[in-house]
Amino acid sequence: MKKIIDFNIYGLLPVEGGFLYIKPEVMPDGRTRADFFGYEVATERTMPITKWTYFEGKFGPAYQEICSQIKDYVNCETGTLSNNHTVLVYPDGDVGIFNARGIAVWTGNLQYNDTPARGIAPDGKSFWSVVPELNAVICYATDEKRVQMRIGGGKSTAFVDPVSIVRYGDRLFICNKGSNKVRTITLGNFAVSDYLEFDEPVLNYFIAGEKEFVRLDSGLYQL
Repeated sequence: MKKIIDFNIYGLLPVEGGFLYIKPEVMPDGRTRADFFGYEVATERTMPITKWTYFEGKFGPAYQEICSQIKDYVNCETGTLSNNHTVLVYPDGDVGIFNARGIAVWTGNLQYNDTPARGIAPDGKSFWSVVPELNAVICYATDEKRVQMRIGGGKSTAFVDPVSIVRYGDRLFICNKGSNKVRTITLGNFAVSDYLEFDEPVLNYFIAGEKEFVRLDSGLYQL
């Protein structure tokens, strides 16, 4: 593994050919400033970007309209559904769904058994999220406004403190902070398998520029 970043970052956002992130900078007067950066995989270069470049990468073409309506652009995770609706999911379970013009079409709170879900992996007009406190992965149907499937949870040990989720092809990749593992779910048969294991908690997994990356407690690494 090659360490790419060894300092604390926020708003990690995979994009075509690389990823974007926010680095907090403490000013002399004690206030914290947000600096925006992009990393290009092909050249292994880090460069400053504008916040508007970051917002467009995160929220899509209607980013100005969406940003004017939300409470926090850093801590939410976003995904685009097959109907071009953009979904925002916050760690406390708050959810916002916006149409292609950036108009809010639904807001609510995503919970399973009264426990907040977090993260988003789009699947048609539905999306997958994790429920860290219940060690579960759920699928939420936006048309029906309900959880339509749960994997793990209860007495199952398939997931241990799952904190993030992404989808590539027909597989979901779930980072388990409690077991230091990235595990997968194959959507064809919903089989759960080990994919990666580390010596410390794993927080994020993603692919950019045909390279694999993980964010661990100690930093961001290219595999």
